[in-house]
Amino acid sequence: MNPSAVVAFLIALAIVGESATVAALSIDPLCGGSAAPQSVEGTEPRAELVRLPEPVGLARLVRPAVASLTPLVIVLPDALSEDARSEPYVESLLRRGFAALVLGMGEDLDSPTHAVEPAASSAALGVALAWATRNGFDLAATAALGFGLGGRSVLAGAAGRPAAALYPGCSGLKPPAAEPALILQGAAAAQDCVAMPTSTGLTPRLLPGAGHAWDAPGAVWPNSGPVLPNPAGGGRLRARADLVVTVEAAEVVADWLAAALAPRVRSAPQ
Repeated sequence: MNPSAVVAFLIALAIVGESATVAALSIDPLCGGSAAPQSVEGTEPRAELVRLPEPVGLARLVRPAVASLTPLVIVLPDALSEDARSEPYVESLLRRGFAALVLGMGEDLDSPTHAVEPAASSAALGVALAWATRNGFDLAATAALGFGLGGRSVLAGAAGRPAAALYPGCSGLKPPAAEPALILQGAAAAQDCVAMPTSTGLTPRLLPGAGHAWDAPGAVWPNSGPVLPNPAGGGRLRARADLVVTVEAAEVVADWLAAALAPRVRSAPQ
């Protein structure tokens, strides 16, 4: 394993995790419009919890410290809710000047417990997009990112916006409504991804040597990780931890989203 990659991953977790400590719930009104991504290296991001209508509940908004007008990436969790695996990806997005709205932070106390996290659904993505509009984000410069089941949901519910799906499983996957769309799948758990058509703006990419849910907490390299619901349905899959793949995936996703949003950011009203 590359030691520098491990260090980078741990630093990413520390920076975003520390910034996410919030003493109270609030919704901070944001200004409209968007701007080109800015470098925010060496600054502390701003993080707050926000309460969205069902089926979302609590979400975490993380923004670069030096940019008030930013493109937004809405992050959907896997089937078992947000479990911190989004942190290295959020850190990579912050370095490129993007804000992130991470869904699945927990349900209200009055809400029933769900076997499958409601925030991993396409309906939750729709609620988050409506929230972004009300709070001044430009939907032309908004994209989506999803893990596992949440990945399948962003492909189905992004409605023409860019979306990246991490290990969604390609078995039975319908042509995405997202445009463009990225599927990042471990080569050791490729399923039917190699046969996915690319003529519709879909880019399936296999990570060599990677298995399922390489970034899931509780998966301590080189041991086997937790058993997670299969995003394609029909049983469960065991996560296979790989810190190097996690760092690589976070950079691949952030670069792809930056390229996908670049023309939309430049064409947005100033």
